[in-house]
Amino acid sequence: MKKNSFALAYLVLCAFIVLLSCDDDDIPAQGVIPVNLTIDSNVSADGSGLVEVTPSAENAVSFVVDFEPDADAVIIAPGETASYQYTQTGETTYEITVTAYSLGGGKVSSTITVGLEVLPGIDPDILQKLAGDGEKRWVWAQTVGGHFGVGPTTNDFPEFFSATPNSLNPCLYDDVLVFSYDDSNNFTYTLEPGSTNEVFINWTEVNRFFPEATPQQFVDECRDITDQASFQSEFTVIENVDGTQTLDIGESFLSYWAVIPGQYQITELTEDRLVVRGISQPFNGDDPLAWYSIFTPEGETGGGDPLETAFTNLVWSDEFDTDGAPDPGSWTYDLGNGDNGWGNQELQSYTSDPSNVVVEGGNLKITARSEGTTTDGIYYYDEFQLVDAGNTTQVLVEDFENAAPALNNFGGGFSEVIDNPDPTGSNTTATVARFTKPIGSEVFAGTSFDVSSPLDLSTTNQISIKTWSPTIGTVVKLKLENSADADNQSFEVDLSTTVMNAWEELVYDFSMAPDFSYDRVVIFFDFGSTGSAGAAYTSARIKSEGLQEFTYGRVAARAKLPTGGGTWPAIWMLGADYLTNPWPAAGEMDIMEHVGNQQDVVFASTHDPNNFAGNARTGSTLVEGASDEFHLYEMEWNETEIKFAVDGIVYHTVSNDTSLPFNKDFFFILNVAMGGTFGGNVDANFTESTMEIDYIRMYQ
Repeated sequence: MKKNSFALAYLVLCAFIVLLSCDDDDIPAQGVIPVNLTIDSNVSADGSGLVEVTPSAENAVSFVVDFEPDADAVIIAPGETASYQYTQTGETTYEITVTAYSLGGGKVSSTITVGLEVLPGIDPDILQKLAGDGEKRWVWAQTVGGHFGVGPTTNDFPEFFSATPNSLNPCLYDDVLVFSYDDSNNFTYTLEPGSTNEVFINWTEVNRFFPEATPQQFVDECRDITDQASFQSEFTVIENVDGTQTLDIGESFLSYWAVIPGQYQITELTEDRLVVRGISQPFNGDDPLAWYSIFTPEGETGGGDPLETAFTNLVWSDEFDTDGAPDPGSWTYDLGNGDNGWGNQELQSYTSDPSNVVVEGGNLKITARSEGTTTDGIYYYDEFQLVDAGNTTQVLVEDFENAAPALNNFGGGFSEVIDNPDPTGSNTTATVARFTKPIGSEVFAGTSFDVSSPLDLSTTNQISIKTWSPTIGTVVKLKLENSADADNQSFEVDLSTTVMNAWEELVYDFSMAPDFSYDRVVIFFDFGSTGSAGAAYTSARIKSEGLQEFTYGRVAARAKLPTGGGTWPAIWMLGADYLTNPWPAAGEMDIMEHVGNQQDVVFASTHDPNNFAGNARTGSTLVEGASDEFHLYEMEWNETEIKFAVDGIVYHTVSNDTSLPFNKDFFFILNVAMGGTFGGNVDANFTESTMEIDYIRMYQ
C-alpha cells in the first residue's frame, strides 16, 4: 500500500504550526495516542462505486485512509472526508483501514467493511463514439504524427519520443481494437492481433514472456503472446470526479504491450478519433512512463475531411506587402526574456531588431538566431531601503558602502562588493553588489545577508532596491526571513526588470507579510532559470493586442516554418482579457505549432482551465516539407466547435460551449521560440532559421 509520506509530514507540520499559537494548556503532549477513533461511511446507491469516509478521533491531527491494495492512500485533516471510486463491476465487499496520527507521531488504526454493487454502465454519447451501434473497430492512426509516443509521468506530452507517420513495425499497425455491446449491458473488448498473432512488445518486457530471449536495448519486438496475455475482456468507461474519463479494459491491453494495468486516460474521443494515455508498471523495475496512442476507425486513414467554412467575409488581413517593420496599425512587440522564459523555460530573448523581425519580399520573416556561446549571468544590486506607501519615509537598510555585510551565497551563484560599473542614471554611488549566476547553477541560486536589528515593517512596509540587469523581464525575488526559524518564518515577493543594461528602482510590497522578526534579506536573480542572462538566442514575437481582436471566424495563415532542433514557431491566439483573467482562464488557441525536433509534424491545441499546458486538447498531423515550402494553416471557430486544418483538410476538432473561454475577443501572436518545455533541446550546431508568413487573414 502506498503512503504519501510527504503530504502526511506536511499536515503534521501545519498542525504543529497552528499549535504553536495555542496556550500551553491547549497543546496535547507529544506521543499521545489518538483515542475514540470512529469511522462514518457513506456508500453511493447509484451503482457508481463511490464511497465516502469521514473519520474522527481525539488528539488526532491527520488521518490516512487506505481503500484497497495498490491504490494511493488518501490523507486528510480532522473534519475532512475522503472519497474513492471502486470500479470492479458486480457485488463486492471491501476493507477500508483508517489510521489516525497524533502530533507526536502516535497512531491508532481501525478497519471497516463496506459492501457495494458497481453497475456496468457507460454514458450513451461516449458509448456511441467508442462502440457505435453495437460494435466498432479501431486501428492505429498511423498516418498521423504522434500516433504513438512516450514521456515522463510528470507531464501530459510524449516528451521522450513521438512517432512520425508510418514509422513503426507493421506488426503494430495490423492490430484491431474491437469494442462491442449488447442489450444486456455486456460490454466486450477484443484485441485482434493480425494474421501472424504477433503484437509489438516493449523491449524491457520481452523477458516477461520469453525468459531466455536476449532483447536488444531500445529495440521493441514483434512476438506472439496470445497464449500468455488476455486479448478479450469486459470494458467500461469510468467517469472520474474531476470530469475526465478512464477506459478500463480489465486484464487486456490496447495493442502495444507496455505493462499498462488495464486503465487508460481518455484525452480525446470523437466519432473518428480515440486518444489515450496509459501509465506503465514495468516488469524490469524501471521507472513508470506515460504512453500515448491515437486510434482511428478501421478503414479510415486518420486524416480528416475537407474544411467546409461558414466564414467567407474577409474582415482583416495583413498581406505583408510593404517592406520594413511590421505594420504598427496591426502589430506591437513583446520584448525580453519574459517571466521564466515566458513561462516555458524558453532560451531566447525577443527583440524588435530587423535581424529578428522584418517584412521583406512580400513575407513577414521572424528569425531565431544564435548569438554565440552562453555566458554567465551578471547582475548588480544596491541601496536597500524601507519606504512607506507614498515613498516619503525612507530608512536605509544597506548600501554596500563602508563596511559591507557578510554575503552568504547558495545554489551556485555568488555575490561580491565592487566599484559601480555603471554610475549613471538612478544610481551613481561608488560601490554596489554584483551577483554572478554561472551556467548550470540552480534555479534558486541567490545571496543573503543579515541585518543588525529586525526590520520594522509597521509603517515602512515596502522595500526599494536598485537593480541592473542585461535583459528585460528578469525575475528578481526578494525574501525576508527570521534567521532563527527561516523554514517557517519568511515572506517573499517577485518583481521583474523593465529595462536592460541600466539601473532601475524596484519597489516590493511587504504589507501582507506576517508579523515575524525579519533579520535576514535574501535576493535571487533570474529566479526559475538555470541559464545565464538568456542572450544565447534572439528572436521576435509580435502581437495584435489592442489593435486587431476578434470573436469567432476563420483564420487562414500561409507559412513556411523554420528548421533545426530546438526551434518552436507558433501562430496562435490569446484571450484579450488575460491581464484581468490570467492564463489559462483567458483561453489560448494554437493554430499552428511546430518543433524542429519533430520535423514535419504540426500541432494544434486549445488551452482552458480544465485542459492546459501538457494536458491541452492537442492534435497533430504530418505536413511533408513544412520547412521547405508554404502551407495553409487554418482555424474555424464558432460557438460549438473549433476546427484546425492544413491545406484545407481538417485534422483536429475540439468542442466549444459557454463554460469555456472561447466566446470572446482574442488577439494574434506570431513568434519563434527556442528550446523550452515544448521546443526541447537546441541543436548545438544551430545558427539561425526563419519562419516566413505570406499572409494572415480573418474571415467572419
